[in-house]
Amino acid sequence: MKKMIDQKSFRMFFIVFLFSMVPVGLSQAHDTWINMQNYRLNQSDPAVLSVTNAHSFVIPGKELLPSGQVDTVLFLSPDGKEIPSIPEGNEKYKSNLPLKTDGSYMAVVKKKVLFSSKTVDGYQRGKNKRDLKDVIECSHSEKYAKALFTVGVAAGDVYSKVLGHPMEIVPLQDPGKLKAGDLLMVKILIRGNPARNTLYGTYAGFSTEPNTFAYTTSTDKEGVARIRLLKEGLWLLIARQDFAYPDPTVCDKQSYAASLTFQVR
Repeated sequence: MKKMIDQKSFRMFFIVFLFSMVPVGLSQAHDTWINMQNYRLNQSDPAVLSVTNAHSFVIPGKELLPSGQVDTVLFLSPDGKEIPSIPEGNEKYKSNLPLKTDGSYMAVVKKKVLFSSKTVDGYQRGKNKRDLKDVIECSHSEKYAKALFTVGVAAGDVYSKVLGHPMEIVPLQDPGKLKAGDLLMVKILIRGNPARNTLYGTYAGFSTEPNTFAYTTSTDKEGVARIRLLKEGLWLLIARQDFAYPDPTVCDKQSYAASLTFQVR
């Protein structure tokens, strides 16, 4: 009996060792962000988007999330009023009404929350430590995405609306009014509080390599980060944070991630 336990313990140690040898860039979770079909709309056009879950910022988006993995999709008007979405096929969503008011709009997506467990037999999605044996590490993941776009001329203050997500990126300026070379200030909030965190930014066309960004910076004590908009085109900002899961018998890690996409003139 002791010999069998020792063999099992050795096998677990060996598997953990092998996983520890995997490069960090390859082991990072996918990021989730919104791809708007258009970031500048005419009056009476509907807003259309898809949701990407991938390692690299490629336009048009690849690795689109099917509807079964998306929890919430909605739009916010320039005055902050909610506009519901309707599915368009299995991977796209559009506003249920044409957008008739000029100004800046926000699209909001929440990915379905799920557990993911690394075991000696590989990854198991949707299961935690109580569901499985030989769990090396369990993660509980929450991902939230925003996109800013305009109808006609950018106006209103919806861009700075705090939504109350466990983690979110809140612009302090309207990206729809900025151009290449300008400095964009954003605030990162975790559980509603300003957070010391790292902000990653990149633009479409910079690189197709996984987890490769054009700009990396850190927030100050007020949770504010400043990012130079180096180039015109579509931009993606990413922030992530891990915490210990409240109940270690269920899972090890609570992971939050937030993204913001927008277009620079």
